Amino acid sequence: MNADKTVLVTVNVQGIGPEAATQPEASLHGRDAHGRYAYGGGLARVLDMLRRQGIRATLFWPVFEAERCRGLLEQSLRDGHEAASQGNAYEDLPALGEREGEMLLQARDRLAVLAGSAPQGFRYPSAFTANTVPLLHQLGYRYDSSAIDDDAPYALDTDGGPGMVELPWSEGLCDATHFSRRVTQDRAYAHWVEQGDALLAAQGYACLTLHPRADNGVGRAARLQKVEQLLERFRAAGAAFKTCAELAACYPQAR
Repeated sequence: MNADKTVLVTVNVQGIGPEAATQPEASLHGRDAHGRYAYGGGLARVLDMLRRQGIRATLFWPVFEAERCRGLLEQSLRDGHEAASQGNAYEDLPALGEREGEMLLQARDRLAVLAGSAPQGFRYPSAFTANTVPLLHQLGYRYDSSAIDDDAPYALDTDGGPGMVELPWSEGLCDATHFSRRVTQDRAYAHWVEQGDALLAAQGYACLTLHPRADNGVGRAARLQKVEQLLERFRAAGAAFKTCAELAACYPQAR
């Protein structure tokens, strides 16, 4: 990478979708309903934080979630955030077989209707197939942000996506990595600082990944305070904040 420092702030908009993919939605109560926090206040609080910080982020929307919080989707667009795709409803891509292309098409088209324009980027929380990147290319995607196999962006030409770029995310800079292990927000912050400082020094690129849920995400007020501290630290270090689409548009010049 060049001497510039770029930070991507990304949000995986997950409510009850992960649980609803494997069990009836009507049964999701009590401890199985952490995801509802995203709809009631978690995502709104994340958007408020980004507004205070003056940062435009990339929100990855499964259609399942976008349908359930259209008002928050519209608010995110008014705030200048990018709406990217996270598929339809947490399907297992390898299990879809020949229906994978149909699902990806439906997800892109439905999100385009909800957001007002076709998504440029894609991220998926589970496994890909050998056909996924070629299918994304056929659907007009400019980038993918699902991989954790590199520290910096790279071209997807050899993976069947000529002209596309991979914007990898980092497990160490993901809230769910730490909060799923029930660490305190102070410990999570320490991990984020170590990972973020190292990545920006080595590659000039860091991708922060957040979730608005109550269990493994940062929807709670105390956790978001630490996110704001981290963003202010990155800014003080000279980092610029971009959406995924903005960075993909200037690749490979960003290297």
